[in-house]
Amino acid sequence: MGAALSKILRGGVLLSAALVLLGLVLTAVTADTSSPYGSTELSWILGCDPFLAPSHVLFLGFFALVATPVVCVSASIIVFLRERDIRFTLIASLVLVILLVSFYLGIG
Repeated sequence: MGAALSKILRGGVLLSAALVLLGLVLTAVTADTSSPYGSTELSWILGCDPFLAPSHVLFLGFFALVATPVVCVSASIIVFLRERDIRFTLIASLVLVILLVSFYLGIG
């Protein structure tokens, strides 16, 4: 279990770092510091946008960093379910609900 969660955390942080670095390089190369149409919503960035502005790449990098703990807690729930450990399944589920509600409400 620990090795899989470690890989998830490492992969999420590396993906985030790569996207942020790419966004910073694109910003330096293009000198584009604007956000097209002022939109940084994930659905708009991923859906049918013909290009990714530097601000979009930066946003995706930060999104990957924030999503990493959610993916890790979700993977923990699956592992605990397979091990039939109800107590830790419930605890991890509660943590996931708290994370998702706090993100939705903009807390933390």
